[in-house]
Amino acid sequence: MIFYSKFSIAQLNRSFFIAKNENGVCYLSLSGDKSKFTRQIKSYLPDELKYSPSELKEEIKQIREYFAGKREYFNLRVFLKGSGFQTAVWQELANVNYGETVSYTELARLAGNKKAFRAAATCCAVNPVPIIIPCHRVIAKDGSIGGFGGGLRMKRKMLEIENIKLKKS
Repeated sequence: MIFYSKFSIAQLNRSFFIAKNENGVCYLSLSGDKSKFTRQIKSYLPDELKYSPSELKEEIKQIREYFAGKREYFNLRVFLKGSGFQTAVWQELANVNYGETVSYTELARLAGNKKAFRAAATCCAVNPVPIIIPCHRVIAKDGSIGGFGGGLRMKRKMLEIENIKLKKS
């Protein structure tokens, strides 16, 4: 069983979907579109979905605290399903501290394949729990912002919350 809820972040003026199973948070959609979320989660973890905001109160609270600048670290269990390299990249992402960044090249090196920077970028793009596993902290080697599944406006806002300064891009 996967429990899910929709919630909004006032600072971004947008909504998200979050889901968890018995092992922890398993999906965070950066889109407020229910049909898109449903397709994505069913593709990632084909299990029964149940709308249950009460099951996700703590997770939503912590994400809202982050966007309010009141939380630097998440105290949440996370369930990740991916290939060996994907999970290695996601584990390394989880080690990037609040207020710090890493390049795609450095992330690939940390995950065990220094030449796989494009693959590391793809792992960021398919990160099932962005924000919690902080792919927004990954930037281009030249110090520019790079990409982000939630859009560059959202990435800039998150980097701004963490007082991370980038080159103009």
